[in-house]
Amino acid sequence: MKNIIIRIIISIVVILVISACSKDEEETITAAEHFGCKGSSSGSGPTIGGVTLEEATYKSGTKSFAFVNSTSANFSYSSSATPLCYTIDVSSTTASMLKTNSANTGNATMGGTPMTGYDNVTAYYMTMKTGPWDSSSSTYHSYIYADTDSSFYINYYAHSTKASADANFFMKNSAYTKQ
Repeated sequence: MKNIIIRIIISIVVILVISACSKDEEETITAAEHFGCKGSSSGSGPTIGGVTLEEATYKSGTKSFAFVNSTSANFSYSSSATPLCYTIDVSSTTASMLKTNSANTGNATMGGTPMTGYDNVTAYYMTMKTGPWDSSSSTYHSYIYADTDSSFYINYYAHSTKASADANFFMKNSAYTKQ
């Protein structure tokens, strides 16, 4: 009789353990996880000219880019906005752009006139295509210039055409810097 009671107790314990393990856990995801990039790490962000940006979050004011790998990034307009995933393609097409030089020691000229408030920089054409969260994907055009592996400038992130990006030859005043 004692053996039967022990077997019943062991059976009840086993049944309880199995039923506890088999319950489906409710999984909730955040908006950032739903709209964000799901790519795996490549060890670095995109390469702009000879500079490879780090796989990190870069901020300029309220905007941020978080490079997930060399071809995708989460972009957010403000700290409270949901970051959205974009596929990034930096091409070898270049353009001479003007970047603010706050020390007024810049090397830029326009029509032969020195513009000491600016530096001439070589920026690279970049496209950003909306991620899988967007059923009618859009492509945005801009130029990007990286001065170090932890900071970069763009002329504007959301031109609707390459011609519009070409016409905007000033880099944004403040850099996106690694956080």
